[in-house]
Amino acid sequence: MKLYHHWPSLHAIAVEVKSGARSARTQVELALDLAKNETLDSAISPTFISLHADIALALADELDAKIVRGEDCGDLCGIPFAVKDNVDWETLNTSAGSPNAYLKKASSTAPVLQGLIDRGAIPIGKTNLNEWAVGLTGENAHFGNVMNPHLKGCLSGGSSSGSARAVAMGIVPMALGSDTGGSIRMPAAWCGIVGLRPSSESFSLDGVVPRSRTLDVVGPIVNSVEDCVYFLGNSFLPKSTPTDLGNATSIKIGWDPQLLNGVNDSVRLAFMQFMKNAQQHHSVVFVEQSWPNFENATSCALTILQMEFLDDFNRLCGPIEDYADRLGKPVINELRQSAYLESKDLINAYAQLDEFRQAMVTTISSVDMLALPLTPCGPVLESDLPQAAKPLRELSLPMGASGLPILGMPLFSRKDKLGLAASSLAGVQLVGKKYQEHKLINMVKMYLDAPNRGLKL
Repeated sequence: MKLYHHWPSLHAIAVEVKSGARSARTQVELALDLAKNETLDSAISPTFISLHADIALALADELDAKIVRGEDCGDLCGIPFAVKDNVDWETLNTSAGSPNAYLKKASSTAPVLQGLIDRGAIPIGKTNLNEWAVGLTGENAHFGNVMNPHLKGCLSGGSSSGSARAVAMGIVPMALGSDTGGSIRMPAAWCGIVGLRPSSESFSLDGVVPRSRTLDVVGPIVNSVEDCVYFLGNSFLPKSTPTDLGNATSIKIGWDPQLLNGVNDSVRLAFMQFMKNAQQHHSVVFVEQSWPNFENATSCALTILQMEFLDDFNRLCGPIEDYADRLGKPVINELRQSAYLESKDLINAYAQLDEFRQAMVTTISSVDMLALPLTPCGPVLESDLPQAAKPLRELSLPMGASGLPILGMPLFSRKDKLGLAASSLAGVQLVGKKYQEHKLINMVKMYLDAPNRGLKL
């Protein structure tokens, strides 16, 4: 599908706005105009749940006035962006994709969103998502399913579906998403762009509707790894220090061949080709490892997210059966399954998760990063739901549960003819050491052919 607009890099937009070559208002007006193509009443894709032109244009005018006065307007000055609708924005409704069960007016703006606004970025609207962020497909029984921008009839991936499609289609150059079991990484890869799941416990998640308090994070969805670095800046991740690679002349990438047994043949072959391509850079060495058991990690992570979700749903809404006819099937089914779990199951799961996280820290200690497929298949067909949703989390959920920072992106660059093939969009996870997001991204920039690098989209 043809993109609406080709945005410059985030750095270029900010530089041009600060210099007066562009105004913040014109950037916001452009993004709002493009977003009108994909609202809830659109026949194309229900990417945006709501647009907020008055607020966005007022913020833009404030920035333009600051520039005229010679005042600092932040490193993200004048960059329009989209916000997943499980993040609070003061005075506006937050739906969590569940308008019949949870629709609450935010009394304040989530700190993670306010931080971007303080740096000069301008939110234009709230994006669609899997209801309550349950699921990885991009489906929503109330607002409609968000479609893949490249593969006809396929879904965008989720749960940050609208945020990923908004960036991939050129509506905005960046977006905010959340990730519990793959919800930034998967839609980013399926839509042909880049998403970062930061390290767990990186910052406050106040004002973000919880899916799992233990596993949730919030992070960027952007067009390239270069944009990912710029998005982070010096303040988005206070525990991660911007750094270069120093005198490093090579990197070691750990991988576990056993994990390829659970992916389909085309994805397995694509991942092997990704490794082969990477090793053409003679400084890249892949180290075969045996990782902790992902099946066990998936089981304990599921117990945690299900029981924490049930607890938060009861606290925020009430008894689940009171809402049975207001929720989509994926959500009510999960809540009912969670009700059968016992407190001892959660205690055991927390202990198992701690062991898994410690084991993954040991695993990555002998290498510079880890690499593994993101999903066992490419983007799924909308017509194959609900069966197609079932096998998607086996690699993304346990890797996310490790608490380590993870880049999710396609296996190949768009410069390669395979860049937008389904097997490429199945994605790769590139995993760094905890709180070393900047180093991870810099290694990917230097040594791997990241998606959209040097490419005018």
